[in-house]
Amino acid sequence: TKAGVGGAGLKIHTPLIKLTKAGIIRLGEALGVDFALTHSCYDPVRGRACGHCDSCLLRKRGFKEAGMVDTTRYA
Repeated sequence: TKAGVGGAGLKIHTPLIKLTKAGIIRLGEALGVDFALTHSCYDPVRGRACGHCDSCLLRKRGFKEAGMVDTTRYA
């Protein structure tokens, strides 16, 4: 970036890095996220999560560990 080249430095914020998937889901719930409108899929099928890739499996496990219903629309 122009700021980095000019010596101003760069700061990267990673507010979720220390949270588990369940922790991220709980935080999203507290913030009012409608998870039915989101997905994390690497290989969506017609706009819906595949339900089988690593990302989908981690998401499913996160909801289970958070004790919440997964409203993700899977293909």
